[in-house]
Amino acid sequence: MKYSVPKPSKICMSEEQLQRFFDFIMGDDLDFYEEYTVNLTEEERESFFRDNPDFMLGDGIECDKLDLVKDRTIEEILRKIGELEERRG
Repeated sequence: MKYSVPKPSKICMSEEQLQRFFDFIMGDDLDFYEEYTVNLTEEERESFFRDNPDFMLGDGIECDKLDLVKDRTIEEILRKIGELEERRG
């Protein structure tokens, strides 16, 4: 595992679950955004951004540009870029 964590038996999670949890916690907002919002309906996405107005503002994305990040087409482009970067590894 990448992070130092308690043994799985002490916290009732498998090592894989722990790794996914820590990847989620230690990841950046864009990773979370791609992972979390991909299966949300438009209504759920709007609710998510309404409930989390500061989401991604720490990533150097200006408020007036945040609508681009919310766009499904841009989201798909970002996902494909991420896949290409992973392949280059």
